Amino acid sequence: MAKPSMLRIERLNYAIGAVMAVGGFLTQSSRIALGLAIGCALTCANFFVLRKLVIKWTTDAARGETGPAPYLMLPKMVGLMGAVAIAILLLPIDAVAFVIGYSIFLVSILIETVYSAVTPTPITEQENTDG
Repeated sequence: MAKPSMLRIERLNYAIGAVMAVGGFLTQSSRIALGLAIGCALTCANFFVLRKLVIKWTTDAARGETGPAPYLMLPKMVGLMGAVAIAILLLPIDAVAFVIGYSIFLVSILIETVYSAVTPTPITEQENTDG
């Protein structure tokens, strides 16, 4: 099971990406709008795969096993770099818009960090009896 913060970051990626893509299509040229949309889609797909790998990795580690997840990080990264290269070199997109779209994960992480810092953590039954 993924930590709630990872799920919030992923959902924020989807929400910010959707708003950015729709806003781009309504207000920008097609090259810029497509760059924003493809950048957002690629970062959302990357974070989805990364979340799955981290869950698998930590689940295996908790059981004391060595699963394949650590070995899948390199192919994931190579695939990501290939997808970025293909998008920049072959698609009719604006590269700066692509980078802006791809960077939404930074905004999602920042929002989650602030949210986690200002939201009080609930006291569990064990912490309540220890103190």
